[in-house]
Amino acid sequence: MKIFLITDIHYGGMVNYPHAGGEDYVNSFGEQFKNFFPYLHSEMKQCDLVVNLGDFIKDVSPEKDIETYKEALSFFLSEIPTKHVLGNHDVKNISRKKWAEIVGEEKSYYSFDLGGYHHVILDGNRTDLRSPFYIVNEQLVWLEEDLAKTSLRVIVYCHFPADNQNMDNNYYFKNNPDGASLNNKYQVRRILEKAGNVVVVFSGHTHFYNEQKVNNIIYYTVPSFSENNGSHEPNGKFAIATLVDNQVEIEIKKSERV
Repeated sequence: MKIFLITDIHYGGMVNYPHAGGEDYVNSFGEQFKNFFPYLHSEMKQCDLVVNLGDFIKDVSPEKDIETYKEALSFFLSEIPTKHVLGNHDVKNISRKKWAEIVGEEKSYYSFDLGGYHHVILDGNRTDLRSPFYIVNEQLVWLEEDLAKTSLRVIVYCHFPADNQNMDNNYYFKNNPDGASLNNKYQVRRILEKAGNVVVVFSGHTHFYNEQKVNNIIYYTVPSFSENNGSHEPNGKFAIATLVDNQVEIEIKKSERV
């Protein structure tokens, strides 16, 4: 099975966080996303599934965010199965219920079978702006029950990493490492490990690539599509994951502007 993974597009405009990168450093070139899509389409057509790992839009206001999200969705190919993960910028102004409605799901977390694998989409967003990112108890119960019901190998997707990656060189999170991953990641990992059928977990959020194996489960963080490449341009990165049984190979690719 081949999966096209893309994350942290921040579609809708330029984003600059002066505390991260400096006053003149653009952190995200989301307004240029559509310029790359003819190339991305050719890559998507080679895959069995497309997954947007979250932070799809540049958040502005409830009305604008809904409009921007729907516009960004229009760039994806209807003939390729496409699923969406809820990121923190996506839910800043849009309710979980509204987001699920926009992407055509019943909830912000869900599962499905495709290509001989069971796929699980998790929602690790905070419940208010002062809370950490975490999987709420209701969802943890659902996750454990959902994993127990399937005899297939499992692929998990969550915007927020659940591994132990180091943030010392990440200018977003080096001063706030607790904001880089799920606050209850150890509890989440125990559930995944207990199930015995989870092969890999894909995430975004931290903007830079990471690979780590924890207790026989591989955790990949896909790099941000629109992060500055160091030369004041979007890096245009995405990933193609190829899975055969319990084996996972991931290729980080760079899209071309059209």
